[in-house]
Amino acid sequence: MIQGSEFDVMKIFDEATDNHYKYAVCHFKINPKRNITHEQMLQSVSMLAVEFGFDPDTCTIVRHRKAKAGEPDADEHYHLYASWRNSAGKCLDSSYMRVRQEKISRTSEFLFGHDIVKGRHQVAVIRQLRDEGKTAMADHIEAHTPDLYEPVQSAFTAIQHQSALRQGVNLGKLRQAIRDLRITSESFSEMVEGLSSLGVSIQKGEKANTYIIVNNENNKFLGSANRLFEIKKGEFANLYEALQQGKDTTFALPEGHTHVKASEMTGEGVLAPAPQAIPESTPMPSVANKGIPLGSRASDIKADHFAMTDDMSREQKASIAFQNEEANRKASVEKEALANQKKFTDDLLQMLSDFDRKWKHVPKEPFSDPASRNPVRVRERHESILKPLRARYHAEQQKWFNGSSTRKALQEFNNALKRLRYDRDDFKALDILNNESDFLYCLNWMADFYVAGRERKHREWQADNSVKSYLKAKKDFDELYGYIQKTGNVELLWDALRNPVYALQKMSDAKKIEETTMERGISKEKIISMSEKKIVNNGIINVYT
Repeated sequence: MIQGSEFDVMKIFDEATDNHYKYAVCHFKINPKRNITHEQMLQSVSMLAVEFGFDPDTCTIVRHRKAKAGEPDADEHYHLYASWRNSAGKCLDSSYMRVRQEKISRTSEFLFGHDIVKGRHQVAVIRQLRDEGKTAMADHIEAHTPDLYEPVQSAFTAIQHQSALRQGVNLGKLRQAIRDLRITSESFSEMVEGLSSLGVSIQKGEKANTYIIVNNENNKFLGSANRLFEIKKGEFANLYEALQQGKDTTFALPEGHTHVKASEMTGEGVLAPAPQAIPESTPMPSVANKGIPLGSRASDIKADHFAMTDDMSREQKASIAFQNEEANRKASVEKEALANQKKFTDDLLQMLSDFDRKWKHVPKEPFSDPASRNPVRVRERHESILKPLRARYHAEQQKWFNGSSTRKALQEFNNALKRLRYDRDDFKALDILNNESDFLYCLNWMADFYVAGRERKHREWQADNSVKSYLKAKKDFDELYGYIQKTGNVELLWDALRNPVYALQKMSDAKKIEETTMERGISKEKIISMSEKKIVNNGIINVYT
């Protein structure tokens, strides 16, 4: 409570009931896109009081703190309750009330230095401000309102929002998740398929070329698909109908550039991604080849034999027979070594396969490369794509007879903006093409926007309980795998295939012994000579070190 109390509001209702008034309280909501100071809030209340004719000292003011989807700097808004009638019994001036409320909103944004929001009555507001002599304010609002004469379309109405809340769906968070989905998708089909992870899907609406988002649980309407995706209605209908016919639309870059994948772009979702295979980007230890080509086969190894002739002496023939026998023995040893190495390699691969199969239910790690969540890297990536196209347009514009070449260069630049999702209402008042400051501002803004969405997705992935278990198991697995690969311990490898937990314990014990002996200053060669033992068991001699 900033001013007044709930009892003041109840008193107004009681008076309205006693006097048989139709209305009791006028409820205003001050909801800025950025938090405002106490003085700025009182200034807004004063402007409303002057505009509609109520006493600002007698109204009730409540500050409400609630996080707003997609706007981290705006977690406060205000409710203002003013009596519908003054002390003389006269009603408030309610003519053209919505237009006048928008005028106060645009005035506050101008005075407080906030971004200008486009309202449904923006043209009427600008005209009224000019009639009041506030030309500078009217010109500023007009210059910073993209598509001034196009009608405003909300992604969902207040009634739809409340209806969705009763279904357990927050349309504000859903809209932010869909925005992130559009940014991170490389094709229209990927964008549509990503809705399943949000628990919603697309259906055809009752009107022509209209598609809606519905809740998968109860098939209830949530909002317009094109508005939630922030795509024009006709364009969305064409893309979706083409997809139904098997024609997907890939967000490819202009010729001469590589595609910017979701993992490479540098502003994902509010909800966790759909379960997929274990992260492909997670590096696994490679298998050592022990100096022998893994592509070779044991059957390829042949002994080099010496030929005998009849004119050779008996001793010469015996010598050649001995050399051929030795060559056969060496070839046999090489075949056995290669076979053992191949078996070792196959068992290592089997160890990897068993681990992958055990954790295949874990969701895929989103944006696993830290560079994809680095705003500097993202900005550099976007600049490397847009800057050459922008420079080419300016170069073509300076040439003589440049009509067709200039138009082509402009089209390529605009296409790149669209594919990188720079075709936003936030930028329509900015001259990205000709103004260097606007261009740099958009690069920085989009880099932060991309990274914010990706970081949010990555944090949600890390918070998943199954992911936490997987990361712990992956750390132990990598340690065991690396140790086996480094030492070539076949026995430990067999234990790992049968019982990984037991193998981890054996590895831990072996490392403790090694650390203890090395701390005592005993060299490895001395340890081997001191501890070497030969034990005969079932006719087999095993050497333990």
